[in-house]
Amino acid sequence: MGNQDDSTLKHYVILKPEWGTTAVYKVLDNDNVKKKLGCFTKDDLKDIWKNGEYADMRDELLQLMMRFKLCYEIPGLPGTYIAPQLLSIEKADYTWDDTNNLTLRYTYTFMPKGIVTRFIVETHPWIEQQKLVWKSGVVLNKDKTRAEVIEHYNQREIKVRVTGNRKKELMAVVTHELDKIHNSYDKRLQYQTLVPCNCDTCKNTQTPHVYSLDALYKRLNAGRYQIECENSYQMVNVLRLIDDVKSLSVGTDGQLNPQVAQLQSELEQEREESLTHGLKYSNQKEVFISYTWRDEQSKPLVAKIEQAFQAKDIKIIRDINAIGYKERFKEFMQRLSRGTCVILVISDQYLKSENCMYELVEIAKDKEFYKRIFPIILADANIFKAIERIKYVKYWEEQIKELDKAIKEVSADNLQGIREDIDQYREIRNTIAKLIDLLRDMNTQTEDIHSESEFERLVNAIADRLNE
Repeated sequence: MGNQDDSTLKHYVILKPEWGTTAVYKVLDNDNVKKKLGCFTKDDLKDIWKNGEYADMRDELLQLMMRFKLCYEIPGLPGTYIAPQLLSIEKADYTWDDTNNLTLRYTYTFMPKGIVTRFIVETHPWIEQQKLVWKSGVVLNKDKTRAEVIEHYNQREIKVRVTGNRKKELMAVVTHELDKIHNSYDKRLQYQTLVPCNCDTCKNTQTPHVYSLDALYKRLNAGRYQIECENSYQMVNVLRLIDDVKSLSVGTDGQLNPQVAQLQSELEQEREESLTHGLKYSNQKEVFISYTWRDEQSKPLVAKIEQAFQAKDIKIIRDINAIGYKERFKEFMQRLSRGTCVILVISDQYLKSENCMYELVEIAKDKEFYKRIFPIILADANIFKAIERIKYVKYWEEQIKELDKAIKEVSADNLQGIREDIDQYREIRNTIAKLIDLLRDMNTQTEDIHSESEFERLVNAIADRLNE
């Protein structure tokens, strides 16, 4: 169900999956949301999740729903969301020019529910006027090209047709998105991709003969470049049949063709922007606290810091290493570049945590971000004496040694992740001395100084930075 590392919900998702599930069902089962055919706003969520256990986590729960493709934000209507499984079952009303269409059908031996609702979430930035969408279908409109994707659940099939000037590219993006959804099911998902015949007879009929894409590829690989149409008995070019729906999009090297890749990346970018939009444009200034939750000493301190900032109406987002590491780092850095600040609570455990250190190493690559970092050094993080600093370098050297040893005992197939870890540990090992030096030289303060002044200096320094 998506990447467990996603979103600030990391601990909750793992520790209490039913907590998240119950919260989500509260939305999908809500009479109001059902009445509005899956449409809801942040105000609705305030009402639905008003209980204590959800109230403090509303943003994170919404992130969870969006990450797991259960809803999307309507482009152009900030704070308004659609849960596509509650959309109207009535097909939207529109006209369609069916001359010169590219068409494709997927037929399933056993058809799982919800392929099209997931497809709707993935492609929602391109829904025509944000109106042509219903529970089992959608019309996309991009660069004067339209794609219609409709699920016929009782017939166990999905039909795709595309019209307009960038037919092949848009068809390639549609099939790419559907293939991704198909691949997310286990290998038992059996389906056929059916390509319509393009001979003169079939071109002008609504019921062309269809070929299985697999069978066409099989012919191609056997060096047979022609196939007979069952309607007209004309010989048809196999390459052209495939090219209409597939080969244009993927080169022999398995890479997407440049025009398709460009269209695909536009969709991915718009989707990502839509996903982070709620966070991006929130007018609340954000302050992150990065600390390691493995460290008992940091927790009470973080709670105190939170209170001090709440009093000043500044929102604190706890625990950047829970935002999920690596995949989400890019998004975190973008939020950081938009004027957020990070308080680092540096403890002995922090300097030994790969998540925390990964983030510190990445932040250190961009000198600009130093202006936004506010470290607090806990007593057990001995970074003020050279001999103590060497201990941390040695710690990471030991980690590398242990992994090196493990590598020798593991088969090559399982090495991928371990190699990445080793590279990362080496990077931490090579930069930790420099990082600690920087932390030491910055205007850092110890925990006692802060607590005595109710964190006044910290709050004021951050408030100044946020207002720049």
